[in-house]
Amino acid sequence: MALTQGQASLAEWRVPATLPPDASTAQPPSDAGADVPPQVHVEQVRLIYQHPALILGNIINSLLVVAVLWQRFPHPALLLWFGLFLIVIPIRLLIAYLQARDSWPAARAARWSVAGSAITGCLWGLLALAIVAEPDVAYRVFIVFVLGGMTAGAVLLDASYLPAFFAFVLPIMLAAIPALLIRGDLMSFAMGIMLATFAIIQAVVGYRANQWILNTLRLQLQRENLTSELTRREIILRIMANHDELTGVFNRYYLLATMRREMLRARRSQAPITIAMLDIDHFKNFNDNFGHEAGDNVLRAIGALLLRSVRGSDIVCRYGGEEFVWVFLDCSLEQALPRLSQLAQDMREMQCACRGKPLPCVTVSIGVAQFPLHAQSLKSVIRAADQALYAAKNAGRDRIEAAA
Repeated sequence: MALTQGQASLAEWRVPATLPPDASTAQPPSDAGADVPPQVHVEQVRLIYQHPALILGNIINSLLVVAVLWQRFPHPALLLWFGLFLIVIPIRLLIAYLQARDSWPAARAARWSVAGSAITGCLWGLLALAIVAEPDVAYRVFIVFVLGGMTAGAVLLDASYLPAFFAFVLPIMLAAIPALLIRGDLMSFAMGIMLATFAIIQAVVGYRANQWILNTLRLQLQRENLTSELTRREIILRIMANHDELTGVFNRYYLLATMRREMLRARRSQAPITIAMLDIDHFKNFNDNFGHEAGDNVLRAIGALLLRSVRGSDIVCRYGGEEFVWVFLDCSLEQALPRLSQLAQDMREMQCACRGKPLPCVTVSIGVAQFPLHAQSLKSVIRAADQALYAAKNAGRDRIEAAA
């Protein structure tokens, strides 16, 4: 779709003062310890809640633990412990749902994720009491196996955000490892040492997974910023290629490229197109008398006046030098003439200045031709309008002439 003329003002297509950071200015991926950009932080929090099924797994695993330990420990204690999971996990799932719908700010969701992970970790840490109380080594091994599996699962669920990861893992390990060491027998002591070693490995794995996620998110952000900048530059270059830099109106290249398509459309729909050629009267003498800077100011003012005068569907361009073309799409010559007369009147009343000094008013001569009334092709219609323009000049200037 062609750009509307109202979008063509020079101020709209100048390069913005601030562009998104590119690869040369963005934070390098290797700087893993640097502050996390806000966009990356939002993605970190989103990843925590990306797989609610992993959160739901706490209920399933706790139910299995209750089933295994049902004959070994008081039922009220086991039911209370399981009941706490039935309270905490649905709340965490609700938070995940709200986060997925962007109903919560990332900072609030992050705080709740840490709190949820910490409370869940503390619930699993309560199994340390069972380690201390259980004489059967097989049940102690089972409990250690469950706790180790839960901390391993935290790498998948919480590693994208380290505070949540450690909030889950630390309560478990700080309770289970001393509980094993307190028992004093060789088997428990060995399991305590192995669990401590496993905890260290898990901490390293979780940290490295977090850094990999951070670097990946940073790279993704850099690519998005670079793509955004390239897209913006492409738009700017496209606009610059289609517009006259001095006046802000379209240039001759855009006119010829667009009118080929518009002529085909008008021929199919049998709609008229009126083309007006405008030339500033005695502009060479104006430049000689007042200088090219003053002439440029007049050209800018005329470009601004044309932009204010055209419809959104019209096309106005600088054809060359002091010549402009105004294309009236779906408009007959009779409909265009009153608007051209108004433009000529506005031109006579236009006030311009250069370096604070007022400049004399300028006038324009206008030649008008209509497709398909006066010609059947774009080149022929422009030629007919140009011939009418010369007729207006020969007849005394500051007037409008229609093609014969």
